[in-house]
Amino acid sequence: MNKKNPFNPTFGDVPKIYLGKDQPEELASLIQQSDFARSFFITGVRGSGKTAFMTEVEQLLKMQSNCYCIDLINDSSLLPSFVNRLKELTNTKLTNAFKKVKGISAAGMQISFKQQDDPSNEIANHVMKLMKVIKDQQKFVVVAIDEVTNDPVIHKFAQIFNELKRQDMPIFVLMTGLPGLILDVKNEEKLTFLLRSEQRVMKPLQASDTAITYRKIFECSPAVASKMAQMVQGYSYAFQLLGYLTFQEGQRTNTTVSLELLKQIEPDFLTLLFDNAYTKIFDELSSNDQKYLVSIFGNKRLSEVAKEMKQSLSYVSQYRRRAISRHLVTPATYGKVKYTLPYFRKFIQETQNPDSMYYQFID
Repeated sequence: MNKKNPFNPTFGDVPKIYLGKDQPEELASLIQQSDFARSFFITGVRGSGKTAFMTEVEQLLKMQSNCYCIDLINDSSLLPSFVNRLKELTNTKLTNAFKKVKGISAAGMQISFKQQDDPSNEIANHVMKLMKVIKDQQKFVVVAIDEVTNDPVIHKFAQIFNELKRQDMPIFVLMTGLPGLILDVKNEEKLTFLLRSEQRVMKPLQASDTAITYRKIFECSPAVASKMAQMVQGYSYAFQLLGYLTFQEGQRTNTTVSLELLKQIEPDFLTLLFDNAYTKIFDELSSNDQKYLVSIFGNKRLSEVAKEMKQSLSYVSQYRRRAISRHLVTPATYGKVKYTLPYFRKFIQETQNPDSMYYQFID
């Protein structure tokens, strides 16, 4: 066994072991070959590897001499940071123009806009000038924004992007976000660019890939590797977490990974899985979405779920669709669904146990 743990269960980091079916090379190549502006929305349940995938794509594009990559944080600094980064990359002097814009210090180039400012006027003009310089250089810009949300800052950036696209500027946007965001912005006029963005849904890891990888790293038996693959069910975060804990325990006890060792690890595995992923996923849902996930416990049919929720079939069906869209359940047979995440059934059970630390009262 290697001396250094190759697994990384930290959210947002690019792990050393990347098993995603979604190949970053394909998206990077698509961007390089495209002759028009495009935006991509990378989505999936929390812990599915969205940020790692986006970072991999960005790293591949950074290797191209004609590409400028810009990372933006989704907060009030997003627009000024965008302008400043474009200026740095193009080495363009716009000091006189910046003096005209409220909230900009021309001397130190420290830009600060209030959220109510309209980005379609002065800010957009400066961005357009800088993008024209980049176009003349025969280069292109890739903007990466992690965890986009339905807020005014993203609304403003969307307006600027739409104008750049209309003017045939060489810009591409990579965004990550939770599936629920698409559900929330369908009627949001200012965020229709998210709906028009090309979606990349993170797919579960292949059981065969996870088993082969575990067996290679831990030099364990096929039975143990298969058990580990069953425990993670293709969930990227669980794959990294179980691998990390198994490696740590194997090193600590100086023993070969076995079914007995996995039993010893399982309580810590579940605690960290519930604390770091599932509690957050569950808390982000509306009360009715939570109620639906609780009501389907026990492998119930849609009619039985409607009876338990005391609602009509059509009413319950919309929450069924929402849960499927969020990749929390998948259709099974005869009107039934099943949870997609490993041990999520157990987590839901814990949320309804008054003696559990995960208990949540649902009216």
